[in-house]
Amino acid sequence: MPFPEKISACFASKFSVGKNCPLKMQVKFSEKENIKTNGFVRDPTGDKKAEIESGILQKYKGRLLVMASNECALHCRFCFRKNLEKKKIQNLPAKLHKILREDKSIKEVILSGGDPLMLDSDELQAIFKAIPKNIRIRIHTRLPVALPSRFTPTLLHLFKQLGQRLIFVAHVNHPNELDKKSEKIFRALTKIGIVVLSQSVLLKGVNDSAKILTELFEKLFSQGVLPYYLHQLDKAGGTAHFEVPMKQAKSIFRELKENLPGYLVPRFVKEVKGARAKVWVNSKIL
Repeated sequence: MPFPEKISACFASKFSVGKNCPLKMQVKFSEKENIKTNGFVRDPTGDKKAEIESGILQKYKGRLLVMASNECALHCRFCFRKNLEKKKIQNLPAKLHKILREDKSIKEVILSGGDPLMLDSDELQAIFKAIPKNIRIRIHTRLPVALPSRFTPTLLHLFKQLGQRLIFVAHVNHPNELDKKSEKIFRALTKIGIVVLSQSVLLKGVNDSAKILTELFEKLFSQGVLPYYLHQLDKAGGTAHFEVPMKQAKSIFRELKENLPGYLVPRFVKEVKGARAKVWVNSKIL
């Protein structure tokens, strides 16, 4: 298995009985991953081409994307980076500081991976110190639903020091992922002034209905999280069985907009290789 299973005890504790558990489907290996499908490739979002330094990408105008960690608490089977080499970046803070010193057009640094919060607090602090105070920091993470124990007083103190510079994006795909532990984390973040958003991927058999997505976004908001992105699946090799056809996806999204007030409807987007920003699904490009 090139992309081995990795499941945190916390996430596994939320599994429901039966093979069709929507959480289990996200993280348990399936033989369908071995099926080769036309259009599903090793690097669907063009990460390698966008790399300006090992692990540092410039895909979007005014933003840097940093592969801060090569580790995750979960190996999501639909991951668009599942086929790429996982390597730790050496001297990341110094490399990042040099780029930001030379390129004054950068307004935001996006920490991704892997999961950036798999770094220890000292490693995170070194990265934060390398980023000038006039630049926003966005963290994308699965840990509020996968490894809530990571949110120690030390980590929250680091976040508090960043204040409104920090945008926190939690990756959550199904309402069953949310519980009292995730709510405690989100409340703690909002209490110290952090903007807390969510990102979800539209996944066949997991959340491919307006009813489930409505429940997800209502539940996120009840925990203090504002829905931000709903992603159409990135076509990484071995993920075709998760794809929701575009016609069906658009129909789900239309129904979702009818179910929810506008402020709870996320932007429905997809990544187009080479594009300088996320592309809205209802744009003419698609």
